[in-house]
Amino acid sequence: MKKLSIYLMAFLSIGLVACTENFDPEVGPQSNLPESLLQTSDVSVSSTIPNTIKIADYINSETPIPIGVPTVKEGALPANTTLKADVQFSRTPDFSEMITIPSNSLEESNEISISAEALQNAYFSEITKNPNTTDLYVRTILYTVTNGDAVAIVGKPGENYYTEKTVSFTPLNLLEIAPAYYIVGGPNDWAASAADRSIKFQHSDEDVYIDPVFTVTFDAAKEGDTWFAIGDDKACDAVGNGDWSQLFGIVGGDNQAKEGKIARRSELGGDNSFCVPAGAKKIRVTIDMMEQTFKVEAVNIADSYYLIGDMGTWGNDKSLKFSHSDKDVFDDPVFTYVFAGGKEMWFAFGDAAALDAIDAGDWNQLFGTKGASEDMSGSFDRRSNLGGDHSFHVDGSAKFYRFQINALDMTYTITPLNFEPFIYYIGATDGWANAEQKLALTDDGGIYTGYIYCADPNGWGNEFKFQRVAGSWDNEINFGTFSGGVSGDFVAGGGTNIKANAGEGVYYIEANLATGTLKGVKVNTMGIIGDFNGWGGDVVMTWNATDYCFEATGAGVNTNGWKFRVNSDWGINLGGNDSVEPSANISDLVANGKNLGVAGSTIKLYPTRKTSDKIYCTVE
Repeated sequence: MKKLSIYLMAFLSIGLVACTENFDPEVGPQSNLPESLLQTSDVSVSSTIPNTIKIADYINSETPIPIGVPTVKEGALPANTTLKADVQFSRTPDFSEMITIPSNSLEESNEISISAEALQNAYFSEITKNPNTTDLYVRTILYTVTNGDAVAIVGKPGENYYTEKTVSFTPLNLLEIAPAYYIVGGPNDWAASAADRSIKFQHSDEDVYIDPVFTVTFDAAKEGDTWFAIGDDKACDAVGNGDWSQLFGIVGGDNQAKEGKIARRSELGGDNSFCVPAGAKKIRVTIDMMEQTFKVEAVNIADSYYLIGDMGTWGNDKSLKFSHSDKDVFDDPVFTYVFAGGKEMWFAFGDAAALDAIDAGDWNQLFGTKGASEDMSGSFDRRSNLGGDHSFHVDGSAKFYRFQINALDMTYTITPLNFEPFIYYIGATDGWANAEQKLALTDDGGIYTGYIYCADPNGWGNEFKFQRVAGSWDNEINFGTFSGGVSGDFVAGGGTNIKANAGEGVYYIEANLATGTLKGVKVNTMGIIGDFNGWGGDVVMTWNATDYCFEATGAGVNTNGWKFRVNSDWGINLGGNDSVEPSANISDLVANGKNLGVAGSTIKLYPTRKTSDKIYCTVE
């Protein structure tokens, strides 16, 4: 609630109940209002404000709330002039959260007073709907009206406050909203679920009277229909004492209603429980406790989702398929798609059924945003429920965009991505002091690969992170960055660190910053294989921790072709980066590159990019 200019309050007060705008006293019509001829020294107000204001007491007795009795020096009030008053209430002493209530007519009574109903309505409308007792700051402003329309303030801003006081204020408790709600029943035992309250509705950090909406998604019963009720702590405590009447059920008694009103069983005269027919995997319930309404949805997540729009085609084209982990979609409901930017784009997405419906001319099964098209995060729903296409939109200013959806919560996030050529390893190996080893961007879509030597010489834990700029902790890349999963020989370390779980050694790493996935494979052996040994086995190299290289002597490689490979398997291998076969380019080795064609017996492989931007080897 913003503070209102005193001048404008005087101007508006005749018909004003509450105002929330903030006006600069140096501009606008209020600057033209004159100061009243009635001086502050000629008027006083004797306060009659009670220490406690309980709205119910005044509404039930149909009496106004007293504020004060004004006294005007005899002869000081100008001719054809009446005295009027505004009363301000605020939750803060600086009146930054303020409502303004006009006094009842002073012509009918010599006492300044206000309507309890006007105060109640303004408080709930402009400050909060929370009915709990709170302290309010109160002050009065006087002004005069001459000849029925000439408004003038009494005194100057900051000098014309009267009856300043703090009161204990209790509005009408029209509706009680609890801080938490729970599913009772559902897939669990009714009494046990009321006791442990494990299926709890989610809620924002806002006051429940500002945001009265609660949401929960839970497993349906494994067999048959799913029956449940809703309870707050009061209701769950009552269940523990054998009283089930405080639970919430459906008004009207239609157990399978998908939306409607709720009330306590004690008001309904029966249990009026909710029922979702068999076949649902998950159930999502949304309640608005201000409106006392509910919505029940059976949640079924598709196996696959597809992007449709300007980055592809607006049609039944399933080529732009979201990526997903190998987990069950209910265990991991997050799907990801990364697409190139560089141009303005509009798009939507859908499951297979939604795209197939396009062939029949039905575009309403696609999903769109519940908010503005430009929103980079929010909730989504099918177009059929949104009443329009509600497509997503990006301006194309980023090189890439990651579009991530949570099909269970029905939320989305669009993240602009601008990938730099390298990310830098920093960790226990070098005492967290140097970021010299690095991974290179090997795919424009955000995939970084390379080899990192992980060790723990100081006993701090074989842990690490990445930096986007060597030596800078701004926007670091840590375990939390990889929300899509960390796998292989890496696990969570202390805090937000990543831990090399297989111990000291060299690891091959694939970090996908677009999808947020990280995989580490320990290099148990780095081998050389080729024509020199009939492609029949590996010459195992030795790691030199001082020079950060693998070494082999007496290998005897020849110009007919050879390569490096990890753990005696072709899944991870290194070769030359050119089109010639075999390659003589040993200064730029790449994954799955060409066979190498340089002869020699002493070979050193430098895989960590510590002293070069390339992976390279020397052959003598």
